[in-house]
Amino acid sequence: MKRVIGPLSPPPSAYTEDVVFTHPGGDAELRCIYERNGAMFAGGLRFRRVRAYRFRAESYSTPWHIEGAYDTLVEVEQSDWVEELVSAEPGEAWGQRTIRHFLIYIDGSGAYEMAAESCEWIQEVAA
Repeated sequence: MKRVIGPLSPPPSAYTEDVVFTHPGGDAELRCIYERNGAMFAGGLRFRRVRAYRFRAESYSTPWHIEGAYDTLVEVEQSDWVEELVSAEPGEAWGQRTIRHFLIYIDGSGAYEMAAESCEWIQEVAA
């Protein structure tokens, strides 16, 4: 089951550059540049305390990855992936971390999944 959190950017938007994913450790970011109403903007999402992530190129994304998550951040509830990660947690950390399953399918790029504590929007700026 997927619960909608919100769109990647306020519509109507058109993504003009590839998404940039960075994970230097701890947190991860998805950044992109898009056009809205004739102006260019940069924005994206920041995921806090990332435990794992997955990516599927457009051609490998299934309808499940796209439906409800098209340019929209969703949380996957009752996630088998989170259950798998929790069962693999080291004994001393077991049950002390919050792990949520986030999913977004970005047109022209693919599906990004994050197992993280939380997510927030990166402040949009003129590009």
